Amino acid sequence: MANRTVKDAQTVHGTNPQYLVEKIIRSRIYESRYWKEECFAVTSELIVDKGMELRYSGGVFGGNIKPTPFICLVLKMLQIQPEKDIIIEFLRQEDFKYLRALSAIYLRLTATSVDIYKYLEPLYNDYRKLRHQNRQGEFVLTTMDQFVDELLHEERVCDIILPRLMKRHVLEETSELDPRVSLLDDDNEEDESDEEQEIEIEMQKIQKKRQQEEEFDRDRKDRRKDDRKKDDRRDRERDRERDRDRERDRDRDRGRYQIRDKRKRSRSKDRSRERRRERYDRSPIRKDRRHERRRSRSYERRYRRR
Repeated sequence: MANRTVKDAQTVHGTNPQYLVEKIIRSRIYESRYWKEECFAVTSELIVDKGMELRYSGGVFGGNIKPTPFICLVLKMLQIQPEKDIIIEFLRQEDFKYLRALSAIYLRLTATSVDIYKYLEPLYNDYRKLRHQNRQGEFVLTTMDQFVDELLHEERVCDIILPRLMKRHVLEETSELDPRVSLLDDDNEEDESDEEQEIEIEMQKIQKKRQQEEEFDRDRKDRRKDDRKKDDRRDRERDRERDRDRERDRDRDRGRYQIRDKRKRSRSKDRSRERRRERYDRSPIRKDRRHERRRSRSYERRYRRR
């Protein structure tokens, strides 16, 4: 029958490879038109042509569970079980991204944990966009690296329950798997070297700027000292001028006061002289003397007449 697994196929995880797809989905695939028309009598050599014709990925969609061509080809690969070398070549080619995605999900279903990490992790560097049809029949955009990440970490992809996968650190501890080397490490090293160079350049700029600032501060301090000296000299000269002006004003005021004092003294002398004269004139002694002077004058006149 067309739905049977090939005779020389090996069991996968202890069961028939087709049984990795749930029974209800498997029955819907067998009843689909794409399976009957496109997947009939497809061999390992012809599966590549079907994978090249894919235009989107996805599982089943709609209320009555319609399968996409992508999941139909996944089931067909589980049925015919291509050789491992063919799957690896499908993964390494870069021309047909949906053929690579088809090979990736098949390898995730059938290979060992070591081979899965070994062959799928390099696909993290593939950032091409993929069209994916979700359960509601809507198309959404994803990328190849995101699709691979879902294969390595999610339990269900494209409505297929994935087999249990061993943790990577467990395989590393048992030396079955080498530590993962990412292309970003080289970029990080280059970035670190570039950052170190930039840091050195920045440090040189900062040091040069600091030296310039120190020189500027030194020159500014010297200018301040010179300005302070000039200001001190100017202040001293101004103080001397003020002192000279004060002395000059003091001398002028002293001379004015001396003249005024002399005038006052002379006036006081005149006043005192007048007072004494007035007192003398008013005194009886002055009157007697005046009388005697008159008598003497009269005597002299009489004597002359004789």
